Amino acid sequence: MDGIRIHAVESSNLICRQGCEQLLRIARQDGANHHVFVLAPLKDVEFELAGLLGYAKAHDERLWSLQEQRFARWTALVDQMLGELAGSKVLQRIKQGFTDLEDILHSVWLVEEVSTGVRHYFEKITDSWVADLLCHYASSQSYHADLIEYQSLLARTEIPEQLLFVYGNLPQAEGKVPVDGVSEYGASYLAGHLHAEGVTFWNNVSLLRNADSAEVPSALVIRNLSYSEATELSFFGAPIIHPQSLLPAIEQSINVQLRCWKHEDDQGTIISKEGDLDGPTRVKGFSIVHDIALINVEGAGMSGVVGIAGRLFSAMREASISVVLITQASSEYSICFAVPEDQMEKAVLTARSEFAHELQNTSIQSIEGEGGLAILAAVGKQMTGQAGVAGKFFSSLGKASVNVIAIAQGSSETNISAVIKAQDSKKALRALHARFFLSKQALSVGLIGPGSIGGTLLKQISRESVRLKEQFGLVIHIRGIANSKRMILDQDGIAPANWKQRFEQEAIELDLDLFTRHIGATYFPHSLIIDCTTSAQLAQHYATWLEMGIHVITPNKKAGTAPMPYYRQLLDTCLRTGRRFLYETTVGAGLPVIWTLKDLVQTGDRVHRIEGIVSGTLAWLFSSYNGTVPFSTLVRKAKDMGYTEPDPRDDLSGMDVGRKTVILARELGYDVEVADIPIQSLVPASLEKGSIESFMQHLEVLDPLIESAYQEATRKGERLRYVGVVEENGRCSASLKSFGPDHPFAQARGTDNVICFTTDRYFEQPLVIKGPGAGRDVTAGGVFSDILRLAAYLGARI
Repeated sequence: MDGIRIHAVESSNLICRQGCEQLLRIARQDGANHHVFVLAPLKDVEFELAGLLGYAKAHDERLWSLQEQRFARWTALVDQMLGELAGSKVLQRIKQGFTDLEDILHSVWLVEEVSTGVRHYFEKITDSWVADLLCHYASSQSYHADLIEYQSLLARTEIPEQLLFVYGNLPQAEGKVPVDGVSEYGASYLAGHLHAEGVTFWNNVSLLRNADSAEVPSALVIRNLSYSEATELSFFGAPIIHPQSLLPAIEQSINVQLRCWKHEDDQGTIISKEGDLDGPTRVKGFSIVHDIALINVEGAGMSGVVGIAGRLFSAMREASISVVLITQASSEYSICFAVPEDQMEKAVLTARSEFAHELQNTSIQSIEGEGGLAILAAVGKQMTGQAGVAGKFFSSLGKASVNVIAIAQGSSETNISAVIKAQDSKKALRALHARFFLSKQALSVGLIGPGSIGGTLLKQISRESVRLKEQFGLVIHIRGIANSKRMILDQDGIAPANWKQRFEQEAIELDLDLFTRHIGATYFPHSLIIDCTTSAQLAQHYATWLEMGIHVITPNKKAGTAPMPYYRQLLDTCLRTGRRFLYETTVGAGLPVIWTLKDLVQTGDRVHRIEGIVSGTLAWLFSSYNGTVPFSTLVRKAKDMGYTEPDPRDDLSGMDVGRKTVILARELGYDVEVADIPIQSLVPASLEKGSIESFMQHLEVLDPLIESAYQEATRKGERLRYVGVVEENGRCSASLKSFGPDHPFAQARGTDNVICFTTDRYFEQPLVIKGPGAGRDVTAGGVFSDILRLAAYLGARI
């Protein structure tokens, strides 16, 4: 019948005003002309009445007070949901019902027996009250509605009402439908009987996903399935599919929609005859059957002997042992099959009894069982019709170090199954889900140091994440954030827009090993740790992270200026593992200094000299200083604006420029240590030690030194700048110098970094890179650029 949609709905969702309003919204939003709601038996302990029968049978005096409580709850529900006129009609029916029930309870009290018919009556009457409430509520909202008992509806050929609420003794498929699926079977049967356009099963658990979301938090909703795929998934543990409930719809080729009551706006999953043949992958989902044992029957005497398998599985059937997977070697040397773990011992004894003679004459050498296993299944229609599916399946398990004990595949090509250790099931599921369903450019990212630069980076990622995914296929999962003491981990990802709130509420004590293992999870295509700290200790972990397969991006200069043996180890590890160590922001913040230098060297240009204003802090201080405002005042102002390191002495000591100079020298292949180069410090010896607070209080000690240098430069018509230099022979220096007004350094303003490359190609006129070299925004932007460079290396369309 055109224009009819059948819904299977849990009654417990509807005994409140919010549930009734949601039901009417569903009816309004669906395009069908008529909606039939098949109500599942009521299970709410505050409203069900069948439980009272046990008290009556046991002569428990609490029966009568419980009866009063149930009556009070039903009457209160009517008052809450309906107006006075409609409510009085429903209430009158409920009062009469309780009077009739009380008589029955007295009878049970006397005879101490509860018949099946009496129990069904108690269940049916509450279901009818729910339907009555819904019908009156819908009528009060101007809908044409009615209620009807299920068996009576089967005699109908027309549904004139907009809404019809169905209750009563729902059918079961020869007792094979579980209680949770009874209303679904009834709805499916009605859909065929009434030739409905579709049937919807509403569940209270979840949407149907391509893996268990408890084990794979990033599991995706399956949008389309064929009947065969749905049946396979149901066998392998998909909790919201009851295959027997689908049978009537399958017989009539009626589409079944699986939706979740808690996710009203999500259209869920459509199960149809063909499913989705045009999807990007024919693998629809993965499931696990836990608590499995494998029985292995081995013997050279089985080869070529007719009837061995028949005898084995006939014996299993006669012993009522469920065999859930079978695989046999082509040589016929062995047969192995999986059974529920609690039946392993019985299965082994049964097989040994059946083949006692063969065991005695050693034509069968052994019959053994192994427990602690699970069956991992990939489900999809005609998977082997798509080249490489099985290869991807097993290579993903191998990459995740999951040992496959047995393999089976049905001739229908709908299922590939592997028996694995139960302890590996979660790791295996995540590895497969990542390989088949996550973007190949999905990044598992851990950020250490969510302060000035790190926090700004998270804001930038938050703003751009949607665009990056849509335009370039790059998906950034921030799966961990840590500072020096605490961390927060999330399997699926921390929204960068609200990370602060979650960090404050959920952060636990920092465990760097746990943090690293979490970020480097093998079930993600790629892993990345971003170090936005200045920690030398943390930089010592980079080589280990690279060995683990984790890429590293950092503005931290400590690794690039570490002792040469460790620096070489980092580079060698990158070459050997293919992992990337990116550190563009260690020299010029957001400026492309490192990459420009790499391009010059790799294209064969010879670099004679590099000079640079490479400290945005010192650049701002000396471009701002004109002798009218004390230098100490400018230092305090720079710190307040976030231009300096947490300890301004790292800038004023010249160590920051020295480190950057060493990084540039090492890019040219020179073996240079920071300790080997002359660095002019602007910090008086008296202030080199002590707290940051003490240093900031005594800044005025710097003023005479800077004023004197300024006056000397002014007499020569030049301007002061703090510059790092790399000579062609590898000699490096960092010092305060003065330059004439036409020099690029003298023209720098604000936090501008200016780097001059004198090379064979750029000899008469050096190549100059100029731009902002300090500030959290530009530095964070430089780190973000490194993330995009990594993504391009990994294959993103950038």
